[in-house]
Amino acid sequence: MANHLVLNLSRCLMLLSYVAAILASPALSGHYVRSEPQLLDFPNERLYHAYLVIQRFKSTITSDPKNITSTWSGNEICGKTAYLGFFCDTPGQAKILTVTAVILNGYELHAPTLKGFIDQLPDLAFFHAASNNFGTDVPLLAGLTYMYKLSVVANDIQPQVYGSAETHGTATAGCVKATVDFHFYFDTDPKKKKKGCCTVPGATDSKALLLNYNNLSGQLPSNLGFSKFSYLALANNKLTGPIPSSISNLQDSLLEVLLLNNQLSGCLPHELGMLTKAAVIDAGMNQLTGPIPSSFSCLTSVEQLNLGGNRLYGEIPDALCKLAAGPAGRLANLTLSSNYFTSVGPACLSLIKDGILNVKNNCIPGFANQRRPAECASFLSHPKTCPAATATHLACPAAAANAAAAPADRVAKDYSSYVTYATLHE
Repeated sequence: MANHLVLNLSRCLMLLSYVAAILASPALSGHYVRSEPQLLDFPNERLYHAYLVIQRFKSTITSDPKNITSTWSGNEICGKTAYLGFFCDTPGQAKILTVTAVILNGYELHAPTLKGFIDQLPDLAFFHAASNNFGTDVPLLAGLTYMYKLSVVANDIQPQVYGSAETHGTATAGCVKATVDFHFYFDTDPKKKKKGCCTVPGATDSKALLLNYNNLSGQLPSNLGFSKFSYLALANNKLTGPIPSSISNLQDSLLEVLLLNNQLSGCLPHELGMLTKAAVIDAGMNQLTGPIPSSFSCLTSVEQLNLGGNRLYGEIPDALCKLAAGPAGRLANLTLSSNYFTSVGPACLSLIKDGILNVKNNCIPGFANQRRPAECASFLSHPKTCPAATATHLACPAAAANAAAAPADRVAKDYSSYVTYATLHE
């Protein structure tokens, strides 16, 4: 009898414990459990929108060897340890916290496309994603209208990039600070961060898109030039088709552009010659053809111009070589090797002698290190469809004339002193 009573009492106690657990559950205590964050869990609607965009992109990632995307969960998008690669700030007058920078450099992520990701983050001002694989196309970025401010402490020392991003703190001597709360350190000696500082020539309010080594294919968007780039790096991909003519719309903002080592084709566009603020234009190792347009004489700010390894032909124009002459000449490196040029203007001869102009492996009679005559004859015998060099000549923008009037020292800098070239070696 006693044993039976003890057994019933034990069962009652177990039942009471079960009922107590149910009553104490969040669902019955005025709280319900959600599997995913909702709008009310975020400081504002912009961050919730960014959360949805990030989660959609995360679902498309097929390879994440460093397990970076495991941090892309929850509502702490702007946290220090969550959402690695994403950075927030409060841009503009509204001062609303939002995602302004995405830095995925070196994560080795694989996804079929960037469409629906960076083009859906409207406040994005900086995107850096070298050494990943993001598929077959470049998204249209004309809707990304926000621009970050690039402020620099003035100094005469030429910079070499050796630092990386920080997400907090204020600008100090030796740093370039953008309003995305993002720092670059510049100095001539990486061991002396606190002592040196320097300028970035021609830096303006700008944006950067750095997508080197991403296995991108397909054509460049036709409206590429309606973005606000100052730094555009698409080197070492598989991009095809022509350089869009809209690139001339970047004449007031583009400072450096890398298109080298792709499969770009078509005639060398005269619109490239309208980029009068560009210090770096590198379209080497592609399949571009045609003569050098006369508009290239407008490139009065260019310091590094590489068109080597293409299918260009005709005369290397004197007007282009004169960009390295006189007190206002900035051109310090002109690479036209491995093309099919047949002659050079008189002003170019001194540049070849000084090592500024490289014309090796062309078809110039009497010059050393040229292509075999049979190879030149075979190429030159094919019909040419590109317009003559002067056929599309337009007056140079006013900025070119102003730049030409300002004296400048012609100094062959180390490639790492340019933002875009530096990204090739990170």
